[in-house]
Amino acid sequence: MGNEPEEAQMEAALDETEEGLSEDICEFIEDHIQENLPESLQESSPLLQEARQGVRRRIQRPSVSARLEVQNPEESIWARALGRFQVILQSLQQRCWDALTWLREKAVTFLEAICSVVKAVLGVLTDFCSSVGQLFGNLIQV
Repeated sequence: MGNEPEEAQMEAALDETEEGLSEDICEFIEDHIQENLPESLQESSPLLQEARQGVRRRIQRPSVSARLEVQNPEESIWARALGRFQVILQSLQQRCWDALTWLREKAVTFLEAICSVVKAVLGVLTDFCSSVGQLFGNLIQV
């Protein structure tokens, strides 16, 4: 194989780059939320906190696929570094898609629960209005 210390340095640098990119993505999401969400919702919603933590966990999970690939001993260290970096970027992209899918599922579940509550309240209001209508109808007939 190639120069072991050089390859170890490359691996360490790529690991650090991957961690840095993951953290930068999470910070970008946090900044975007801070800039675009009303302040009243940012601090008070436990659901929002859960969603933030869930997205962060999904984006920051470690990538293992880059280390599992078989290396070609004839390939230069720079070609391997480029290949590994491409795998890291693909992994980050997949993690972002996974986080987005998870977030969509959470949002759907949350909205379905809200719809269910609103339907129940609507049913109670409809029954109440019907009862009040019948009461007034009876009072008018008397």
